[in-house]
Formats: sequence, C-alpha cells, structure tokens
Amino acid sequence: MRRPMRVVILGAEGQLGSEFREFLQVGGDCYAFSRRELDVTDGEKVVAVLADIRPEVILNCAAYTGVDRAEKEQEWCYRVNTLGARNAAHASYRVGAKIVYFSTDYVFDGQKTTPYTEFDVPHPLSTYGCSKLWGEHYTRSCNPNHLILRTSWLYGKRGHNFIKTILRLVKEKRALRVVDDQRGAPTWTRDLVRQTLLLLEKDRVGLYHCADLGETTWFRLAQAVCVGLGFEVEVTPITTEEYGAPARRPGYSVLENYCLGMEGLNLMRPWQDALREFLRENQEALRCG
Repeated sequence: MRRPMRVVILGAEGQLGSEFREFLQVGGDCYAFSRRELDVTDGEKVVAVLADIRPEVILNCAAYTGVDRAEKEQEWCYRVNTLGARNAAHASYRVGAKIVYFSTDYVFDGQKTTPYTEFDVPHPLSTYGCSKLWGEHYTRSCNPNHLILRTSWLYGKRGHNFIKTILRLVKEKRALRVVDDQRGAPTWTRDLVRQTLLLLEKDRVGLYHCADLGETTWFRLAQAVCVGLGFEVEVTPITTEEYGAPARRPGYSVLENYCLGMEGLNLMRPWQDALREFLRENQEALRCG
C-alpha cells in the first residue's frame, strides 16, 4: 500500500481486525478501534470520530459472526452487520474516505456445484448471511468509493474460528464428529490482509471475491489440522442433518476469485499451503493454548 495513507480499523480486536492491526503496526497514520472504543452501531459517534481523524481508508472489520446464535439474536446481528455497515459507509463518505467491507460466502444458497463468482445472484439461507448481504447493499449505496470483499471459512491466530474449536475438542478428549457435506475454501486472515492491501494500492473499487484457492469439507479440514499438529485422533464424518445446527448453511459455497483473476491481481494461494504455514508458525500456541 502506498505511503503515507491514513487508515482506520474498526473491530480491531476481532479475528480479521487484529491481523490488519498487526500487519499495519498501529501508530502514526493507522488508528485501530475495538468495539469498546468505537461501536459501529453508534452512528453519531462513528461520524464524529472519523471526522476528527479524516482517514483515507476505513477497514470495517466489525462483525457479528455467530452464525447459529444469530437465529436467536437477529436484531443484534442486523445492528452490527447491516446498520453498522451503513454507519461506517455513511461516515466514510462524509469524510471522503474509501470504505472496505468484508462479506461472506454465506450470501449464497449453495445450489451450484461450481464456484460462485461475483456475477452470481446471492440468496442467503441464514440471518447471518442475510445481514451481511444487506451490509453489502448499504456499503454500496452510501459510498461509491467502496471495496466489498467476500471471503470464506476464515481463520487466524486470534478470535473464534473452526480450527480453534477443533483443537479445543481434541484437548477436552471429546469425540470429533464433523460435517462432511458442506464444501468451501478455508482462508487465512493473513492472505486476506495482503490481498486487501494490494487492492487499496491499486485504488480498486467494487466487489471482489477473496478466498484461498481450492475446496474441501469441514471434515477434511479437521483431519488436516489434526495431522498438521501431530494429534492422533479419530475424526468421524457426519451429515449436516445429523449435526442439526440452528442456522441453515449452503452445501456448496466455494468462491472463485474471478475479478481478481481477470485483472491479474489474485494473490490468494491454495488453502493447503496457507494452512500448512499457519500451523507451522503457530504450532506451539495452538497445541498448548
């Protein structure tokens, strides 16, 4: 990303926001706000704070990500993912900044059997997916200088994610029964950060899919994590119906980075390579944490 650029990170203590915060080395022209410090649901405060900083770019990493919990907490999910996105986009427009909004593969219903591109029509199945899709709409309508980046099956060293859940179950010596009929692309937060910064450097706008390459199932991902960390545990494949989650999920939600590819900007790599590096770098913390 060209320097200097004044950047604000919203949701800076979450899984993705903390990755941006670490990468950009907060200080100088980078301002990072946790939810406690700046809640995106407080529109007036968001406008006031950003008007004082006058950033060039706002990274809206604030998100409600409890897919199942959202079915009972619909209002709070929409407050953060939809109205929060509107507040951030409106404030960014007021101060003349680019807004970056991070969305999800769960805006699709999974009826396809080939990867979804930016030109496929969304049809979310869950409250979470619907809230993120409306967050996209508000971001787009409130500020023409926007980047909307859809990603999938995100994981990193901070925050809550599937990999950490699997490792917690392993340490609790609980049986691992993992869904094997949902397909997607695991994506490391570091890869998404690098891709985002390249798009900012190139001053791109619009919608992009940004997921690591290839596809797998949650069951196969759980196996890869256990093998990668040297855990000898049995992982049993089950169906979505057997798992019985409150929220409906797409059976197939693989994203194709179609626009990145057309523009020669695709930095994303095979998910296996990213996972291998992530596990190697964080092996001690993951095994002992």
